[in-house]
Amino acid sequence: MGYTPAWNALFAKPLLNQCIALIQRDQASAIAIVNPLLGTIGEFHKGPGLRTALPWLTVSLDGLEFSEDVLGTRQSRARIALLLDVGQFDQEMAQDNAQDYAHVLDMVITTASESDWETPLPITQETVPSGITSPNAPGSVKEVLVGSHRYSAVTLDEIQTPVLRATVNLEFVLEET
Repeated sequence: MGYTPAWNALFAKPLLNQCIALIQRDQASAIAIVNPLLGTIGEFHKGPGLRTALPWLTVSLDGLEFSEDVLGTRQSRARIALLLDVGQFDQEMAQDNAQDYAHVLDMVITTASESDWETPLPITQETVPSGITSPNAPGSVKEVLVGSHRYSAVTLDEIQTPVLRATVNLEFVLEET
């Protein structure tokens, strides 16, 4: 007897790529509103690796929690962190820029429409060689919340001076079959 899956759920994996694709698509417009002097984010990562140009953004899954089975659907809450490292020759400006970049990320995520989370979008990311995202099924993303903005100074191996890290925490409510 062959294996038959109980669910067609994709969970949070597609959301990471959708976040990257949305930020790549909408960041210039948000930057123009928040602080036109900011440069666009050129590096997008989903894990550790060589970073070559500030600012860079790491998108990571912080966890996935499940609810009890309700009417044949799989309900979950996915926590995703957007970690943006910002450096500046003038360290005084780095704090301001980190807050502005967090504002930009918040704006892009909170103004995304429901269809943005379920429509294949163009993406530049080495883990997506097709260049197009494969999102969750239509109607499965029920809610998108920005939980917090946090800021910290971090020291990285590839950078001589500390950089500021702006972390934007997101939560997605999913209901999949």
